[in-house]
Amino acid sequence: MSEKEKIIVFSSREICYQSSSFFANQMADAFENLGFDVQVCEFDEHDDLDAVFQPLYGQKYRLLLDFNSTITRMVEEDGTPVLDKLDGPFFDYILDHPLFHYNCLNADLKNLNGIFLDEAQEAYVKRYYPRVKKTLTMPLGATEAVTGGKKTETDTVLFMGTYDRPDKIYEMVDLSPEPLRSYMKELIEMRIEDPILPMEEAFRQLLKAHGEKLPDDKFSLFMNAMYPVDAFIRDYFRKAAVDELVRAKIPVRLVGEGWEKYESCNEAYVTREKAVVFGLSFEKIAHADVLLNVSPFFNHGAHDRIFAGMANHCTVLTDQNPYLKRILKDGEQVCMYSLKDIRTLSDYAAELLTNHALCRDIQNNAYVEFKQKYTWEEKAKQLLACTLR
Repeated sequence: MSEKEKIIVFSSREICYQSSSFFANQMADAFENLGFDVQVCEFDEHDDLDAVFQPLYGQKYRLLLDFNSTITRMVEEDGTPVLDKLDGPFFDYILDHPLFHYNCLNADLKNLNGIFLDEAQEAYVKRYYPRVKKTLTMPLGATEAVTGGKKTETDTVLFMGTYDRPDKIYEMVDLSPEPLRSYMKELIEMRIEDPILPMEEAFRQLLKAHGEKLPDDKFSLFMNAMYPVDAFIRDYFRKAAVDELVRAKIPVRLVGEGWEKYESCNEAYVTREKAVVFGLSFEKIAHADVLLNVSPFFNHGAHDRIFAGMANHCTVLTDQNPYLKRILKDGEQVCMYSLKDIRTLSDYAAELLTNHALCRDIQNNAYVEFKQKYTWEEKAKQLLACTLR
């Protein structure tokens, strides 16, 4: 490139543990390493948006990127969408189920594209959000801890993430009007019975069983209104996983917001720690031997927690799904338990915490795989290739 092509990486919304800013800067560094002229643009609703965007107009960009973006809804005084005045393809990196982003993905923009963490969720957007032009399933990258990390947690399973009591979320379901209330209760039962059933597929099955049908625009609107289902499933299975480890007398270390609400049947095996900002999470992972992942809300995809463990020589114990089975080797690069047979979790955990040779082999294999496929630079290359399709 005689003159470097320009890329802007936005951070328009601060999400849990200040991860949006962290992801933005990691991707920006990766694009810079690939030879691009990169600008990181961080702002929030309290900033002067004219001052933020006016200097960006009138230039051509290879790529515009944001995470769970708010920019898709921003307009100038004359009603022109801000993104329509920026010359380049805009990608919104959606970090949870697209049902939460109904308004953003319906934005009437000239060049709206989406990145997703789950293949089924990408397919859902392709069908129900026709304004999204290009789509890509691409798990987030991961970062190696600065300190390197001496393993100290040889008898404990580490979990890093947020928790809320499932019964409290269920109260939102009970307070919902019909037919949403009945739909949500049935969807929850279906997803507990089959943890790898995507929510949108469960809803289609539910409607068919009731002899009902919704046009696509109404289907996505109902999905948006039923967001408590996804929230419930997340915490239902997080509780089930921790309950199972504690039942088996396997010590668990819980780091994140909300775990003071968790009531254990045996407190002697539970340690709770306050949340840390996202960048520091890798330091904690680097000192652990076994990292638990529970993410049934990405049941055809991958949570970044998996790759964080792989990057930091930590054996990842994750709930299995078809996507993970395809991209990673169970028992060699990660260990996959079944949410339908939760005893497989405690069996695997007990083996990993006592068989240190196996643990080290998996950690080494996982690190090699991470370096080849799951660094931020590899993610930047994948995204750039998508822009050329």
